[in-house]
Amino acid sequence: MALISTLARAGLKRGKATFAGLFFLMALTSTTLCFTIGLYTDLNARQAEALAQAGAGDIFAYDVPQNLTDEVVEELRSLDEVGEVRAYSGLSIPARFSHAGEESDKTPTLSNMFEAWGEGLRYQVLTQDGTAFVEDAQAPRAGELYVPASWSLSPGVEVGDTVELLVGDEVHPFTIAAFFEDPQVGTMFMEVKRCLLAPDDFEKVGAAVDEALAESGAQFDIFTATQQAFRVVQMNADLSAEAQAAGLTSNDLTRIIAEETLWGKTTSGLFSAATLTGYAMMVVIVGTAVCAVFALLLFIIALVICTHAVSTSIEQDYADFGTLKALGVSCGTLSRVLVLEYGGASLLGLLVGLVLSLGLVPAVLPLFTPITGVLASSHGMALLSVACVVLLTALVVGVVALKARKLSRISPLVAFRGGARDVRFASRLARPVTGRLLNAQLAMRAVVSAKRRYIGLLTCSFLLSAFIVLVFGIGGTLGAPGAAYAAFGMWTSDVSVRVPSDDVPFAEVEQAIEEVSPIENSWKERFAMVNLGGESRAFVGLTDLTLVSEVAEGREPRYDNEVIIGPNLARTLGLAVGDELELEVAGEPRTLMVSGLLSGMLNAGYGCVLTYDAFCSVFGTDVDDASVARQYTLAYPEAADEVRHALEERFGDAVDVRPTGLFADTSDLISLIQTLFMTMAYLMAAVAAALAFLAVGLITSRMFTAERQDLGVYRALGFTASRLRRQFALRFFLVALVGCVLGAITATLGGGNLMGQLFGLFGVTKFNLASDPLVVSALTLGFALVFFVAAYAGARKIKHVDVRELVAD
Repeated sequence: MALISTLARAGLKRGKATFAGLFFLMALTSTTLCFTIGLYTDLNARQAEALAQAGAGDIFAYDVPQNLTDEVVEELRSLDEVGEVRAYSGLSIPARFSHAGEESDKTPTLSNMFEAWGEGLRYQVLTQDGTAFVEDAQAPRAGELYVPASWSLSPGVEVGDTVELLVGDEVHPFTIAAFFEDPQVGTMFMEVKRCLLAPDDFEKVGAAVDEALAESGAQFDIFTATQQAFRVVQMNADLSAEAQAAGLTSNDLTRIIAEETLWGKTTSGLFSAATLTGYAMMVVIVGTAVCAVFALLLFIIALVICTHAVSTSIEQDYADFGTLKALGVSCGTLSRVLVLEYGGASLLGLLVGLVLSLGLVPAVLPLFTPITGVLASSHGMALLSVACVVLLTALVVGVVALKARKLSRISPLVAFRGGARDVRFASRLARPVTGRLLNAQLAMRAVVSAKRRYIGLLTCSFLLSAFIVLVFGIGGTLGAPGAAYAAFGMWTSDVSVRVPSDDVPFAEVEQAIEEVSPIENSWKERFAMVNLGGESRAFVGLTDLTLVSEVAEGREPRYDNEVIIGPNLARTLGLAVGDELELEVAGEPRTLMVSGLLSGMLNAGYGCVLTYDAFCSVFGTDVDDASVARQYTLAYPEAADEVRHALEERFGDAVDVRPTGLFADTSDLISLIQTLFMTMAYLMAAVAAALAFLAVGLITSRMFTAERQDLGVYRALGFTASRLRRQFALRFFLVALVGCVLGAITATLGGGNLMGQLFGLFGVTKFNLASDPLVVSALTLGFALVFFVAAYAGARKIKHVDVRELVAD
């Protein structure tokens, strides 16, 4: 053991630059991977923990009191699979925001529910800085309310802003006193958000709602397009102990309720805890998947460099290894020395990365509170992270041990002769060297005479080029204004106009709009939720189906009996293009033919789109209902505020210009996703360029030493150090160029499918990666030049070596 330790220390000292680079790569790999694992496990654990602490059920439902009655609650309690059921009252009220006394342009969420503090779940209030919970939190004071943490990002309100509740002709203003954690519907991806009022304020606003309902009539649809206030009943139900013992899940419970109760078949507000958690973790899953792929890329590069270093080490130290074998040192002992050197440096780097990740995760977790709706804290070292470190170390040890088998082919007799090997040139490159393009010819001869030395370089350039073309393709797809909406299969309008009465013709409204900005497009849309298989799914009716820009398979619906459905819904229900989708609306069975599969974020891939007439026919609504807003896109989108102001000045209260589009409240969410992926993409691209320098530096340091005699001969023949450096760098450029071209082609052809698999988690299965030939060519050539510059810089040692030393045997 002493001999192994001595030889390993000597090897580490002699090749300290190589081992330092390997240590850095492994540390970066481990930091990225363990950070990703820690982030995901902590957020996922907090989501489950917060649901349990709040007393949330395995299912959550909300409906109008006329539907979710006491009798329905008792019917649910009678099911064998249902344990405890808790029902409590809430209010659904349209809202608008104001800041510093002026109305804000922030768009409220599709549906806002308000409940009394202490009536529903046990919520936790966040401190002012959003990094901790308020101890022994009390109900909001009169005139104040608590809002979900996601509102700090979308719609972007602050503590001290005013939320105005619109009840009939009355306006009830409340000041935002704090944000709170809502693990159930607090994520940005839920169509409904929940706010908390003081009990007395809840009773006062509730009375105003009852009075308004008495004048306008009862509300029977919780997803109404008429922007009115009404009462709702919220309900949480748990799986019974027997059902849990039988292995049933929350998804099973929603399915059972839908199958065995009339209310369950028709309600549009039924969600399983698994579905709600999926909404909350959607961005986290996609983001961590990207980081995990990047960590895997780093490890592959580190492994390639490690393999190259071991091979060149054996070649470079051929004489030393042969001498040791002549002295009686076995191949097994020499193999263990190499394993100890490379495995030890790798393990140390992986452990350092693991420790660094423990400091990064707690600092980043609060940033995800507006996205997930929960405030997570770090639980320390994840067992999965430790397992990954062990696995990666084992892979390195296995690869080094495999390459170390070459030691058995070392002959002590050959080693005593200096270990020189025959050099053979292959193919047409064996032809005589001429004066034309001398540097390129010598570079190519050097490559083909030792092809295996450049396999690692080819692999690194291939992987890094493919990755950079991919991330720049993502940036090109999402970077342009409005491009993210198209990429995610969504649409948005610049102005929404609703005319509650027939006093104002839409022709006059459009004329007033045209006076400010030409209208590019206009349409009407309606929205409803339908229970399918025990879960609420979104249905949208559009008068203009060209808005459905991304169809993964089939086509958009053209007739009143057709529907295009999301890929996740198709997979869940086992449907394909041409199949029939059966649903029940208001107790009436309906059948629609699937005309295509939608690629889009609508309802996280579970949404459906119909023609406007088909929607009205299926859901029994009036096609000419004047209360439905019209959506407009303008030739000059920046004039939207001016258009709204002009309409309000001209028509007053006769028109309602509040944003009502289906995706009107998603601008902040889209901007977040866009910023997140753009930042990750360009940050990783910068790291990839740095890795190119590091990889070339590690490869050239070994290769330069192995070619000292060849370089000495060139120097003796009159080649200058500068020319030899260019030849040396040219080899790397030519090999890297081949790898970069192959990587760019692979990313261009397969990158869209890869991103479709990734974004398919929330319904975007068709992702058109931007692949401008000029941009891709520039990236390919530019990245190959990075390898050239790195190799030229790494070959500077040629200037400092004596010619007599280089040509000496």
